[in-house]
This record gives sequence, structure tokens and C-alpha cells, in this order.
Amino acid sequence: MVSPRRALLSVSDKEGLVEFARGLRDLGFELIGTDGTAKTLKEAGLPVTTVADYTGLREGLGGRVKTLHPRIFAGILAPRGDEKDLEDLGAVAIDLVVANLYPFEETVAKPNVGFEEAIENIDIGGVSLIRAAAKNANRVGVVVRPARYSEVLRTLRQQKTIPEKLRNELALEAFGYTSRYDAAIFNFLARRQGYVLPPALRIADDKIADLRYGENPYQKAALYREPFPSAATATADKLQGKELSYNNLIDLDAALRIATEFERPAAVVIKHTNPSGVALATTLVEAYEAAHAADPVSAYGGVVGLNRSVDLATAKAIKGDVLDAVIAPGYEPQALEILKAKKKGSFLILQTRGPFRKDHGVDMVRVLGGILLQTTEFPEPKPEAFKVVTKASPSPAQLGDISFGIVVSRYVKSNSIVLVKGDRTVGIGAGQMSRVDACMLACYKAKGAAGGSVAVSDAYFPFRDGIDELAKGGVAVVAQPGGSIRDDEVIAAADAHGIAMVFTGIRLFKH
Repeated sequence: MVSPRRALLSVSDKEGLVEFARGLRDLGFELIGTDGTAKTLKEAGLPVTTVADYTGLREGLGGRVKTLHPRIFAGILAPRGDEKDLEDLGAVAIDLVVANLYPFEETVAKPNVGFEEAIENIDIGGVSLIRAAAKNANRVGVVVRPARYSEVLRTLRQQKTIPEKLRNELALEAFGYTSRYDAAIFNFLARRQGYVLPPALRIADDKIADLRYGENPYQKAALYREPFPSAATATADKLQGKELSYNNLIDLDAALRIATEFERPAAVVIKHTNPSGVALATTLVEAYEAAHAADPVSAYGGVVGLNRSVDLATAKAIKGDVLDAVIAPGYEPQALEILKAKKKGSFLILQTRGPFRKDHGVDMVRVLGGILLQTTEFPEPKPEAFKVVTKASPSPAQLGDISFGIVVSRYVKSNSIVLVKGDRTVGIGAGQMSRVDACMLACYKAKGAAGGSVAVSDAYFPFRDGIDELAKGGVAVVAQPGGSIRDDEVIAAADAHGIAMVFTGIRLFKH
């Protein structure tokens, strides 16, 4: 006589549960369920044995002890053909485990969640069930995601069993699920204990897309998403466009990071991760036009980041320029239709979800043999704390331009010089091996607009040659951290050219 097949069901998320359980019953499965799950199935008219009835042990400690019983785990962990040991334990073989866990991540994501509530949502028995079933994938199937229910039922109907390949896929998914769960708990407790950089790095981000390729066609790449409720590049909705590439995402992220720094309407044009232009204005279209005009040659084929919903006027302005993508918090219907017509529908349009946040969390970079982490918090520029070190002094408007330039500069690859005039960049020298070259490049990019501008340097000037180059371009004010052994020489150069110089005390390196 063929022994019946059995499924153990213990789920917090009951989406699709009844339909799945009914399908299992139709296939001849006996159902065993924890109290809450069994109650749902009984109310749907399905026959089910409760775990308490099967083990002879009622749920204890307010439901904390349900499935932690030898008869349960013997039934899951038993290898094929081990009926004798099962009989000795009074257990029966369990062929399928359907389980998902208390919603810990959702709980701790709630504002002002209490510690006790968080701890109560740490699942113990469910994790053990899943791991046991995944370990014994040679015989047992394990399902942790309701999205898998229909596939498992279809396979059982067609093949009368869950084949080895699918069991292994489900086991891998199960271990991924429990490892993410443990990582969420560890990270929550580390944050609660005040760790900004935790004592161990536990990453549990889900892959959401394989990308066309990496930085180059011969490199593979994928996008993984972390739990992040605010506006983010990884969680943005693609409204139109070709398949996203690694380079698209890097550039769009750079644009979004800068755009979210400002309260006023802001526009950012990015080319190869560096801004070619950034501007603030009263309206979004004015900001975009100023940002694009800062360096229209470099903007060719770039991406745009905006911190306001795109209106009709801004869409019309964007339509006339050669660009690859835009990311913004929203689009007016007519504006969206205009943008969709760009590049015959291949123009990428991304819309962020959730509110903007200046707090970007922790950044990480892999080095050979390890991972570097650093915080992204940044000191707010305070003009009252700046130190004027020259005979000439900046005007109040120029002090405002320094603050704007500091925010932009922190996103420009070093060595860098950012030229600013009236809340917009007019020239950017990025990624140079020497500071004097960055000065020359910024003035070259600015053309005649460098005259009367403010130059923000990401680090101190090691020699006076950088000041001499900025003077040739007509720069009126230079802002730098200070701290060089040749500060006196550099200050004297500024005085000789009639340039006002401010020491900010803020270094802005970006490697």
C-alpha cells in the first residue's frame, strides 16, 4: 500500500494559501497545519490536522512553541525508506513544507516601532522548519513564497512529484529567504545598539534584474535591491525605455543623489558619473536649461536628474536635447507623452517612489580581499563658519554660491574644481591628476562665463599655480579647505590677483 503524501503548512503570509492547499488535497495530500494556518483552512472547508493534534503537544508560551517537536522534524529530516525509525518515534514522513515567517522586516520598518514588538516578530520555529526541509531537499520540497504555489501545483499535476531540479531550486530559495531574515535581525539589533558601521557586514539584498552587461559588453552585471523606503535609483519604476544597463544605473544614481540635496527646483545633467551642469531656479524648466547650458557638449548623450515632477515646459526643453535618460519623482501626463516620443521610444524614463531623503545610508566599495564602508553624512556648509583669508571678501551672494558649489563638489570626481555663478555651475574640472589641470579644465569648460565666478576646490592648493590659472579665467572668489604647507604662498597669489579666498575647512574628496 502506498503511504499518503503529507504537507506541513505554517504561514504568516496567507496569500493564495487556501487555493494552494485545495490543490494539494485534490492531489491526495494530507494537510498538517499550525493553529493559525489550520484555522484558515478549516474555515475554507478543508480537512486539516493541527500540529497540536499530530504531536500531542498543545501550543505553548503564547504560541512560541508549536512546531519544535521530534515528530515534526523526524518527519521532515527522515531520508527515503527510513520508515522504521519514523515508526519508533511515532512520526510519519512529511513530503512538502510550506512556510513563511513572521514579518520582521515589515515590523521594524514601521515608524517608532517598539523593541518588544520587534523581538516578538523574530520567528524561531518557522526558520527551523524551512532549514530542515531545505537540508533534506533530496526528498522534501519546501515553498517559502506564495508566488511559487501555482508552479508547484502544475508540476505535481503533470509529473506526480516535485522533480529534483525544482526541489533544489526551492531549497536554494529557502536558504536565501532565511539568510535574509537573519541579516535583517542582525542589522536591526546593530543599529539599535548604535553601530553606524556594524561589527560584521551582513547583506541580504534580492536580485531584481540581470542587466544587459556591465561597464563593457564582456562584463556581466545585475541589480540587487535593499530595503529602502525612500526615493532610490534601485526602486524607481521604469516608465519607458530600453533595458537598463550598469552604466545607466550608475549615472542615474549620481543624478538623483545630487538632485535630492536641494529644496529649490534643481536639475542635474550627468555624463560618466560626473555632473556637467547643476542648477537651481524658481521653476524646473529654468533649472534644467541652466544646467544643460553649463556644458552642452558634455551633456550630449547624458542623463538628467530632477527633484520635481516634470511639467510640460521642462519636457519640451528636454525633448530638444540629445539625452539618454531622465529620473524624477513624477511626470505630468502631457509631459510624459512628449518624453516618450524621444529616441523613438528608447529614451529611458524613470520615476522614483517615496519621499526624497538626504541621508543616503552607507556606501561600500570592494577592494581585493575586502569591502570598504563609509558613511555618507556630510557637514552642512555654514557661511558664518568660513574664514576669509585675503584682503578682498566675498559678497553675501558669493557666499551662497560657495555653499551651493560645496554640495555639488562632493559628487565630482577628484581632483576637482567647480565654478559657480548665481546658483548654477558654469564650468567643472573633474577627475584630474593635478589640481592645476582641474583649474585649467574648469575655466576652459566655462568659456567666458568663468569671469566673476566662484571656484570651489575639493581640497587645498599645494602650489599657487592653480590660483594663477583661475585668475586667467577671471574667477572672483576661491573657496578651499585650507591646510597646505604653502597656504601663505597661495593666499599671496590670490591677493596679487585681487581674488577673495575663503577657507571652508571642508575637504570634498571623491575617488
